Amino acid sequence: MLSGFNTNVRHRGLLLHVQTEDSGRAHPHVITHLYHGGTILASERSEYGDRLGSDALADEVRRLMEGQHRAMLRRLRRGELDDRLVERLGRDAIAAGSTAATASGETGPAAPVSSAGEPPATPAAVSARAPDDRRLDEVVAEYLEQRARRRRRP
Repeated sequence: MLSGFNTNVRHRGLLLHVQTEDSGRAHPHVITHLYHGGTILASERSEYGDRLGSDALADEVRRLMEGQHRAMLRRLRRGELDDRLVERLGRDAIAAGSTAATASGETGPAAPVSSAGEPPATPAAVSARAPDDRRLDEVVAEYLEQRARRRRRP
């Protein structure tokens, strides 16, 4: 079993997470999930049982994982998953997210997020909410962003 890939990405103002993992020889498939706040919004699965005898299996599975992970990110960036986002999260979540994206100065439909993570809205907007209105991922992302800023100061 190979370790997987994890990418946080901002799309239409929403903080989304793409995760790709290998299930190992006993279950020879690679699966990629697109998450928002713990909810799976989209999945893609590729079988590789026919390659189990390959001498270069680890390299082949790694390439499969990388390709599938990038493909999910491309589909998201191109807007191909927008209907799924609306279906799972509601039109209001996407409409509100689009407004937040415009206000934060993002360009294009999807922008990668640093590995430390960022809140799904501008820090000021997240902080302005009552603590009970913030989701856990927003609180954690805000904390990580503030911590990273403190580290950058001389």
